[in-house]
Amino acid sequence: MGLNILVAPDDLRPHQSDMTTRFNLLIFYALMMATCLAQQSKPQEFNLWENNPPGMVAGATPGADDGTGRVRNVGIPGMLVYLPATPAPPQGRTALIVCPGGGYTHLTRLIGADGAVNAFIPKGFVVISLKYRTRPPSTTVDADALEDGKRAVQIIRSHAKEWGIDPRRIGMLGWSAGANLALNVASQFKPGDAAASDKVGRESSRPDFVVLLSPWPSKRTIADYPIQANAPPAFIASAKDDKTAPVAFAEGIAESYQKAGAKASLWTPETGGHGAFTIDAPGEGGKWIDRFEPWLQELK
Repeated sequence: MGLNILVAPDDLRPHQSDMTTRFNLLIFYALMMATCLAQQSKPQEFNLWENNPPGMVAGATPGADDGTGRVRNVGIPGMLVYLPATPAPPQGRTALIVCPGGGYTHLTRLIGADGAVNAFIPKGFVVISLKYRTRPPSTTVDADALEDGKRAVQIIRSHAKEWGIDPRRIGMLGWSAGANLALNVASQFKPGDAAASDKVGRESSRPDFVVLLSPWPSKRTIADYPIQANAPPAFIASAKDDKTAPVAFAEGIAESYQKAGAKASLWTPETGGHGAFTIDAPGEGGKWIDRFEPWLQELK
């Protein structure tokens, strides 16, 4: 997305000093800022597969908002790509593939990527809101969503140059079931297939890092998420009073990382419950980005 440059008319240029001109200049720059914000918040929308995704249920649809901001009945997965209005730096941007929560039955706040667009676009990140499959219509939702997550990484990597992304700085971020999906991808990614006829399939599906906020087990155990030495670095956060996603699961993930010799950071604040890490939520957890950014900067 390009940035439309607005040119101030001659009678609004700053060499005039009267109060009316100053007021008009304020209005002009406010409108220019609003234009930039409007551009950065309008996403490009893509399906993850040109044809039917693997395991697609007959009669599946892309799903729809149920009127409460939740998207349900996702049978045809896709993604919303939010690009900053400013030019990309020479080294490329960091991309965040955001996986909303919802227990695999719906996706919470798909538009705006659960607050990540407002939080990270001004910092120069590319934000991708992942519309992965839900139950219903999927009858094997863990496996289907895993394929969607891996495919999203491959697509972003294949478009890295076009979108000004550093192909070595593509991460996945998720809350609850979204964190479960990111963990699933982190433990079961595949290298690209150089012989694939589909150029997207030639790219690796390994994220360069994952952010697991209130990770939810999805009726599975730690053994179902085999962490290897080459697992992407993980930033893990879980509140000790979370009744939906017990902190013991997050601790188990961190232990698996340690045993594998892979890099992980675990943060377990005392309170906040399952919504502790909602962006800008009250309490310590709502400021998790202040901890995440220094951690990310340290990654090589």
